[in-house]
Amino acid sequence: MKKEKKNKKLDIKEIKDLKKETKKKSAAEEKKVGTVPKKEKIIIPNPVPPDSAVDHTALKKLMIDSAVLYQNILVLPQTFTVNEGSYSLYPSELKALDMIGQFSGINLTQLANKLGISKSAISKCTSKLLEKQLIGKEKSPVNVREVVFTLTPDGQSIYDQLENVHAKLFEPFNKALDEFSTQEINDLHRMFLTIQSSLTEIIDQV
Repeated sequence: MKKEKKNKKLDIKEIKDLKKETKKKSAAEEKKVGTVPKKEKIIIPNPVPPDSAVDHTALKKLMIDSAVLYQNILVLPQTFTVNEGSYSLYPSELKALDMIGQFSGINLTQLANKLGISKSAISKCTSKLLEKQLIGKEKSPVNVREVVFTLTPDGQSIYDQLENVHAKLFEPFNKALDEFSTQEINDLHRMFLTIQSSLTEIIDQV
């Protein structure tokens, strides 16, 4: 009987020892596999980069490139179709034609003043428009020594198209702006006002 009791005690002790060893082995295996204990917190890195990570040099270059592209668009000639004929007009010619359309009977000096350019420059524009028969000239009813300009029928037709042609030219740009929210447009407006102010300050200092 005593031997049996001793054997039972040994069996219980062996079972306890076996359980301890099993726990130790499982803990060691968890460490090897990389299992995270329940008490430890998982730290997730922030996917949004900080503001300091913005490359200001790249931003400036993008702005300058955009400004250059816009200026290049403004100096490109535009083609107009009138009575099965086509006219290719440069921006300077279009500005002169537009002003003559608004103020029929305008003279050379008045035209130069309204456009803010020299008389020689506006004289070249009107000479080209006269060659293309888009404007006409006649003596001023007020001063016979002065010459005034008016639009020909073809010139009037182009003048009537100017607003739609300008809108069509910048249609992709206008569509891009339409995708912005009101708040984003306001933010852009504020941003460019700040940039314009800083650039004006640089010009004043030079």
